Amino acid sequence: MKYHPRSPEEEEKTKNVMLKGHTDIGSVTILWSQPIGGLQILSPDGKWRWIKHIDNALVINAGDAMEFLCGGFYPPTRHRVIQPPSDQRHLPRLGTFYFAMADDDVKLVPHEESPVLQRVGIKRLCSNDEAPTMEHWRKGRTTAYGNSVLRPGKEINVEEENIHGVLVKHWN
Repeated sequence: MKYHPRSPEEEEKTKNVMLKGHTDIGSVTILWSQPIGGLQILSPDGKWRWIKHIDNALVINAGDAMEFLCGGFYPPTRHRVIQPPSDQRHLPRLGTFYFAMADDDVKLVPHEESPVLQRVGIKRLCSNDEAPTMEHWRKGRTTAYGNSVLRPGKEINVEEENIHGVLVKHWN
């Protein structure tokens, strides 16, 4: 994906955000480390933090499917893409991504037999009976993107939508 430099008018219209805060659909996302800034993660303390570039490194994000399958043990990475720092704004930013997903017919339920989950507990996003398959989750998320009416969330600067009975958040 190539992010081209934007005009001041475009930046004002989008509030310097190229892709608002979200989580990825699959189990794991692999990104090639990018020398042009823009990627940030939302840390547990509620602050957006830049992902530091390291030559020839990969950035690994957990996704929604991982959260379903591991009963919340690995929460999805909340991230966004924003305007690069001022000294890089004139440069195009090229992102290379790999999105790993479970097979379409895999039901997204926690692996209850896991000794780790038995010890720490399982945080379910929905009941096993209501859990979507990977195909239903992927299609539900991608179909809703840009078409849903997002409602204000309980947290400041968070919008929410419901997909297959599961609350999905978007961070502004």
